[in-house]
Amino acid sequence: MNAPIKHPALPNPVPGYYPMILGDMVVTALSDGTIPFALEKLYQNTNADHVASRLTDTWQGTPTPASFNAFLFAIDNRLILVDTGSGDLAGSALGHVERNLMAAGYRPEQICDVILTHLHSDHVGGLIRDGKMAFPNARLHIPKRDADFFLNPDHMAQVPAAMHPHFKNAIACIAPYENAGRVSVFADNASPIPDFAMSVLLPGHSPGHSGIIMQSGETAVFCWGDISHGHIVQFEDPAIAICFDVDGDTAVQSRKKALEFAVTKKCHVAGSHIAFPGIGHITVARHGYRWNPTVFQNLP
Repeated sequence: MNAPIKHPALPNPVPGYYPMILGDMVVTALSDGTIPFALEKLYQNTNADHVASRLTDTWQGTPTPASFNAFLFAIDNRLILVDTGSGDLAGSALGHVERNLMAAGYRPEQICDVILTHLHSDHVGGLIRDGKMAFPNARLHIPKRDADFFLNPDHMAQVPAAMHPHFKNAIACIAPYENAGRVSVFADNASPIPDFAMSVLLPGHSPGHSGIIMQSGETAVFCWGDISHGHIVQFEDPAIAICFDVDGDTAVQSRKKALEFAVTKKCHVAGSHIAFPGIGHITVARHGYRWNPTVFQNLP
């Protein structure tokens, strides 16, 4: 008889990074990790049975594995990171952006700029390590509306208690960069980094939530932050909000705007909470929109 196979322990199936060459850019998706989301309980403007049915029919299941992604852009001699993951704020399942950045062949001190789509904890937590700047040579770029909102503790009274940690975490994570004089804020629809990045105000999920468009020649990558959580239900019906939104009605309008923008421009979309690597295209479907993930390929 054959001896039983001893299977190795596999805490992660593969390193959590995925590089692509798009135009003159090298774009690397970085996984911060995954955690299960009970989306049937989190979505709003719908009912739990409908959500559970759609997720079951599309083999997502409930609770649904939720990806947390950040994106690294190498353009010319510049390394630009869009969002940073959770750092130490959300337990061991998340907080892997820095590790995967290094697995991809880069070092934190090489990062020139960090652009934040918004100031929720799962996007700012990776800014610090042991209370110090995780990216010591980087300039931090923040949407002005989110800076005005989250960096003012008085505004916590305007939101449910469950959202209060976002304020405390944003202040703590940004403080080392502020103390080092390495923080810039960008206005609505402004360019955080001229000639490299443009922002698109997409409020609702947070007051200053912004998409970031990275452009190289005719190639554009639209990092749209938290426009969607998942790639099924909110694509089929963009009017479905989620409880994490500060203003659900405004978030719905921003989602519709972002989806139409992506379809019209035929750009690559990079989603923070779309199944890793979270990069693909959007097309119009019979019901709403359809997510078309990037197809795996080896780099030359």
